[in-house]
Amino acid sequence: MVALISFFVILIVSLTIVRVAEVMLELTGISRDSARFQARSAFTGTGFTTHEAEMLIKHPVRRRIVSSLMIVGNIGFVTFISSLVISFVSIKNQERALYTFVILVGGLLLIYLISRSRLINRLLQKLIEHFLKKVTKIHTHDYESLLNLAGDFEVITIQIKPESWLADQYLSDLKLSEEGVLVLGVRRSDGYFIGSPRGETTVYMGDELIIYGREDALKSISERRHGPEGDLQHKLSIEQQLRLEGKRPKHPRRKSVKRSGEKSAKPGALGKIFKRKEK
Repeated sequence: MVALISFFVILIVSLTIVRVAEVMLELTGISRDSARFQARSAFTGTGFTTHEAEMLIKHPVRRRIVSSLMIVGNIGFVTFISSLVISFVSIKNQERALYTFVILVGGLLLIYLISRSRLINRLLQKLIEHFLKKVTKIHTHDYESLLNLAGDFEVITIQIKPESWLADQYLSDLKLSEEGVLVLGVRRSDGYFIGSPRGETTVYMGDELIIYGREDALKSISERRHGPEGDLQHKLSIEQQLRLEGKRPKHPRRKSVKRSGEKSAKPGALGKIFKRKEK
């Protein structure tokens, strides 16, 4: 009986750990269904090679949660099986075996019904979230999804070289925003970091720029060299960005020139009335 009780205790603790991990993963920005699937896969040691799994590996907090689940899952699985085997091996008569089997099936059914209860799940969700927010610091945003990093957008770093088109210029003069590129930060050569730099921030040789934008625009900027060719690439990139936004490139308006031989339009009836009054 002691082995059977320990079996249920291990099972309840394991389910609680998996549930806590689901909430933790969900707090990092993963959907509820994905968090549930990934937590159960990690705990049971099931292999998975989906895009969601790649998102877990790239995210440091998620990676720690999943690795901890794998370790706990391996330990719990061995203890779980050992308790189940001991609970039946120690039985010497059939009546006791039947009694143990009934308790086992009844206990598993009760745990299943409790785990499927929406009311209990909602209460447990709120308790776990409240506890985790108090004792841990979990990033509650999935920045990869928010910034669409899985799509055409990227965040990269550029090392400013002497021949770079960006070197020794104000950010306001570079007009990178017109190319659809945002400068998230500048790291100086001495290690000093400027977050969300303003237009008057100067980009020096040896600096490191953290920029966000479309993949092709970032590649163009990182390879762009100082000189007329670099300026031309900048203009072309702006025009491409305008096309993507559904706008037309700005061109100076031509002034209407009066052709020779053209007569000016005659005043209408209202114009004639005003002329008579002036006289």
